[in-house]
Amino acid sequence: MIYYFSGTGNSRAAAKSIGERLGEQIGLISQINPNEEVFRGEMLGFIFPVYAWGVPPLVLNFISHFSQEFIDVIKDKSIPVWVVMTCGDEVALAPEMIQRTCDIKGIKIKSIWSVIMPNDYVLLPGFDVDSREVEKEKLDKAPARISEIVTGLCEGKEGVFVVRGSMAWIKTKLVYPLFKRWGVFPKKWHHTDACVGCGICVKNCPLKNIRLSDSGFPLWGENCCSCVACYHSCPRHAVEYGKATKGKGQYMYPEIRKGSVK
Repeated sequence: MIYYFSGTGNSRAAAKSIGERLGEQIGLISQINPNEEVFRGEMLGFIFPVYAWGVPPLVLNFISHFSQEFIDVIKDKSIPVWVVMTCGDEVALAPEMIQRTCDIKGIKIKSIWSVIMPNDYVLLPGFDVDSREVEKEKLDKAPARISEIVTGLCEGKEGVFVVRGSMAWIKTKLVYPLFKRWGVFPKKWHHTDACVGCGICVKNCPLKNIRLSDSGFPLWGENCCSCVACYHSCPRHAVEYGKATKGKGQYMYPEIRKGSVK
């Protein structure tokens, strides 16, 4: 079984590709109650994007709430456990972060991998999407990396195979806590006058945190994880996060832009 989380589609695409090749089912973390999960398959995989050089809090929370029965099956059957992180460039100490959470639950991770995909984080000054040229280059290289990961998983490789980048300790130990404390403000989300109430942002929110008001325009609830799917999926570029996103670009995984991936 492969559990994944995805906002703009990068991790969803990786999970879909890896799942198909390994013959494993995939499930969206935000739509699953881990307390009620019954293990299925030959492997246990987690695929998710790196947030501020760390693991999305909802992923850590998901793992921490697996039932003891679920954990016992993993142990008794010696199920191989692995992690794939999608990132714009690097993961810093995110592997250690998820290892600690899994250790607490008694889950031993066999291998951790990273896949470079186009950047989508736009909520802080200095952060924007990649140029179209860089986006294309990353998307062109990703399939080969995913094939390399699948081969490694089938061969039972053990270890951490990621791009950490420079100043890893500072990025994970200092920036990530700041992101958790100051990087998620649901009340900053709003629509501009360009909004026509199409509801695409509602459909693309993986946490079901957006609804259309009686007047037909989007309203954001408090259950936000800053996945930025609403911002990037808006066809009229009418979703903004305070003033931070003004004038910045948009990105969604190509198949989602075409409407073929849900």
